[in-house]
Amino acid sequence: MTDKVLNTTIEILGKFYSIRCLESELKNLQSAAQYLNEKMLEVQESGKTINLERIAIITALNITHQMLQQDNQKNSLVNKINQKLNYLQERLDKTIKKPIQTELIYREESSELQFS
Repeated sequence: MTDKVLNTTIEILGKFYSIRCLESELKNLQSAAQYLNEKMLEVQESGKTINLERIAIITALNITHQMLQQDNQKNSLVNKINQKLNYLQERLDKTIKKPIQTELIYREESSELQFS
């Protein structure tokens, strides 16, 4: 099944932009446009800038900063999870090897029926 290319229109700060996108990506595009519009309105309403280009740049910097912070938090969580997984794997390995070692010793000394 092929994905159709659609022509759609998004609105940002009262201006309409024609965009082409894959049909499967239309909802994501609309969500992204809505999010961008909201963030640009926040910058515009802060009264710090009126120029559309400046609003776009400040909004892009804010979104990029937020994304990088979330990426750093995600990486930190992934590292903590990996450390915990390694710790648990080591404990499992030790637990699994201990009975195997005991079993091997038992087999070697099976005639004496001794466990170590």
